[in-house]
Amino acid sequence: MDLSQTRFVAGIPTEWADFESRHKTFLERQPNLSEAMNIAFIRTLRSGEPIERFVFGYGRLCCEDFWEVLLLATNGYGVGATKLLRTLYEHAVTVHYLNEHPDELNDFYDFSYVTEHKLLKPILETFGARAFANTNVNEAEVEQRFQRVKDHFKITDCKKCGTQKLNHTWNKLDFISMARQTGSLGSLVVPAYYGPLTHAHSSFGALASRLSMLAGGGVTFVPTAQHKEADIALMTAHNIILRVVEIQNARFALPGLGEKLQICFQDFLDIWTDKDKNP
Repeated sequence: MDLSQTRFVAGIPTEWADFESRHKTFLERQPNLSEAMNIAFIRTLRSGEPIERFVFGYGRLCCEDFWEVLLLATNGYGVGATKLLRTLYEHAVTVHYLNEHPDELNDFYDFSYVTEHKLLKPILETFGARAFANTNVNEAEVEQRFQRVKDHFKITDCKKCGTQKLNHTWNKLDFISMARQTGSLGSLVVPAYYGPLTHAHSSFGALASRLSMLAGGGVTFVPTAQHKEADIALMTAHNIILRVVEIQNARFALPGLGEKLQICFQDFLDIWTDKDKNP
């Protein structure tokens, strides 16, 4: 075989065909979704308001997450799509929450200095000071920024003795409580957050889900595509990205987007309430 004449394909064509057979309606209606996303994000943002810049930018980030989930789902990597689903969900909940609470946006930004400071130590321990050679990273400035904001992110560690500790996140609400405040997105906390946890973190469940018992005893790893997981991840991601686009319409009232969203929500119902396609 002359490899120089072989075209490289980054994907699994047989899985594309299988996906098409499972999701004909999705593929037929997908142009409506793309058009809604284009109205929302393929434009120049001229507002100088910080919350508007954030809602636009973070919403666009969610679009990237959605297409990544779709890419893996179309190639049969259901577990991989499930892992990325959690990222999409966390981003979507964050943009929804801050759109409703713009006064907390600076907290979100300032916590990046805590994260930056936390990352500095393991980098230095691993690579030494040479890690920052020829970069604009200045250890003293990192420390200065951290010292400036750290007290704002302290929470009570012991109510009895009054000691405090640095919070692990930018908001005093835990993520689940924040998700519950977002209405429709909060109802997806199981398939989009808890479900992916098994695969996203190191756990026995991640391994067990890929093993199969043999009739004669023993186990084997199942290397085949995970269609059920792929379909659930795509259905959930489809739901989430519609909510993200809905936030754009609520914030910016873009011409034509409301009408297109109505079509997209009906498409979603038509696609996923079909008993033969609902995973």
